Amino acid sequence: MKAGAGSVVKWIGYGLLGLAGLVVVGIGALVLMFDWNDARGFVARRASAALNREVAIDGDLRVHLGSPIRIHLEGLRVANAEWAQDRTMAEVQALDATLRLWPLLRGDWELPELKVQGPKLILEKNGKGEANWNFGPPNAEKEVAKQAAVPDNRGDIPVIERLLIADGRLHYRDPTSDIDIDNSINTATGGNDSDTVQLKGKGSFAGKPFTLAVEGGSLLHLRDDPKPYPLKIDAAVGKTKGHIEGSVGEPVKMEGVDLSVALSGDDMAEIFPIVGIPTPKTRPYAISGHLGREGKVWTFRGMNGKVGESDLSGDVLVDTGGDRPMVKADLTSNRLAALDLAGLIGASPRGSDDYPTRGNGRVIPATPIPVEKLRNTDMDVRLRGKRVEAPFAPLEGLEMQVKLANGDLHVDPLTLGIGGGRIAGTVQLDGKGKVPAMRTNLDIRAMKLSAFFSDTSFAGQIGGTVAGRIQLAGTGRTVADLLATSDGKIGVAVDGGRVTSLAVKGLKTNILETLGVVISGSKPMPFNCLVGNMAVQNGIAQVEALVLDTPETLVTGKGRISLRNEALDLRIVGDSKSPQVFATHVPVLVGGTLGNPDIGVDPTESAARGAAAVALGVLLTPLAGVLPFLDPGSDEQPQCGRLVRDARSPEKGGPASGKSGNGRGDGTASGSAR
Repeated sequence: MKAGAGSVVKWIGYGLLGLAGLVVVGIGALVLMFDWNDARGFVARRASAALNREVAIDGDLRVHLGSPIRIHLEGLRVANAEWAQDRTMAEVQALDATLRLWPLLRGDWELPELKVQGPKLILEKNGKGEANWNFGPPNAEKEVAKQAAVPDNRGDIPVIERLLIADGRLHYRDPTSDIDIDNSINTATGGNDSDTVQLKGKGSFAGKPFTLAVEGGSLLHLRDDPKPYPLKIDAAVGKTKGHIEGSVGEPVKMEGVDLSVALSGDDMAEIFPIVGIPTPKTRPYAISGHLGREGKVWTFRGMNGKVGESDLSGDVLVDTGGDRPMVKADLTSNRLAALDLAGLIGASPRGSDDYPTRGNGRVIPATPIPVEKLRNTDMDVRLRGKRVEAPFAPLEGLEMQVKLANGDLHVDPLTLGIGGGRIAGTVQLDGKGKVPAMRTNLDIRAMKLSAFFSDTSFAGQIGGTVAGRIQLAGTGRTVADLLATSDGKIGVAVDGGRVTSLAVKGLKTNILETLGVVISGSKPMPFNCLVGNMAVQNGIAQVEALVLDTPETLVTGKGRISLRNEALDLRIVGDSKSPQVFATHVPVLVGGTLGNPDIGVDPTESAARGAAAVALGVLLTPLAGVLPFLDPGSDEQPQCGRLVRDARSPEKGGPASGKSGNGRGDGTASGSAR
């Protein structure tokens, strides 16, 4: 029902006026006849020829010639299209009209009164999108006639001084949009004796319960009053509710639109079938603003409201003049909840139970990529979050610009302040082909762990400077498919860090102590460098380098993480740089899944003591390759760079000698090899 309630009312008005006109056309030929019922066949044949659809008058036809002309008609029927579900498209139980003769001779229609009892109109489309209100085969001449018949402005509408509709019904069906709406249409007289047109309906819209209540001024007000035409609409589709109130300066052309709009619901993703603008899943929302129109551009200015726990304000423009609607928006949030962004990656801000996965216990969303939605609308949307709040840490600001053209979506730039540093990069989702393709390039720069955890229970327990990079490309029809087929690299490094026993005591296994890394009490243990690097091929992330360098121990790891089934298969070993009395050096196994990792030990094997130099030598090549990938020339990782240099020249004081740095991350940690 995308033409809107106004278009439906216009069709009804023109249809009723046309029926009255057909009677008048027959008057000249039938004026000498005694019984006007004998003219029913003539009028019906003329109407059938004009519409290319069967028209019948089953009841009385009476015409009283005079000033004005009085017409009474009963049992009017107009046949439906051959493919339609119902045989009759329109019918009227009774119609009474008065028509002024002299204006008619000038070609003007003036009806002092028009009463319609029990009108019924069915508007519908079939599965191919064909509409039953298209009469006859399409051709150029009919298109020209159709355009000529449409009024150019409100003054071209026939004069109807008083319109009375009783027990009217309007039924609209569109299986292509899953719409089935049954409306009642009536007129009413207000408290100031002014007539109004009222339309009330209920049914289903996009498979959800639908209610509609429209109230507008009289048709005489619509035509002759120089004041804007008043309009009020209340509609609900499922839990989505809208209230529109205001006026339209030129209703026929939809110019001078001055409407206040309030929209609320449980999920903004549900508005796509209504307005055709793709939006991600959200928590409950309520927004309001001013709706206007400038040429072919609809504007929603001064938008203000709340989406989930985030405030949102800005302007939205929709240009309908192209092949596809073009949406431009500039949005700002002073307080943006990170959880409200979950829908952008196919998850849900309501939690893991509100989006599909590939199986029980999985966490990667298996949400289908909405290819048809991406191709339906072009977009250029800018979002700025001045303050971003997350349940795990405070974030410092978000800026992103989303551009969508013919199914090809780019997020560029994408910048998020985090822990004194930032995450920045680009994301592309190409939906032009049969199978969507994704390409991601994200960098983490200068993130301080002490700042990241400052408002959490880990405050003061963890430190270091983080750098990282994610480069992935994949194809698939869901988010999970994109990752399951992806190729690329994932790397992260923490330079000059620290950790206390309090930060790891909640783990099922004290993984650091098991690996020979001894932490005593609340005193921070410094570490020089933590590096992890994985090569991703066809959804399998293979560990190329996993190294934790502490003053006393070198921890290394190997294994894989499957992005296909989310399985973890990692083996981590600690190697002493010098003999340690209390260190056990038992390998740690990490299994389970991303959503439920299982950390255990391998009691059948212990690592050889004093093997740190050998282990680091084996990892030299992948380490030398990962650091430029993570930190291309910015020198943000001095301790990790020293780790590689010492491995290349162990005689100058490598990890085997226990002199691989003091681990002073964030400029606050201190410590030395014990």
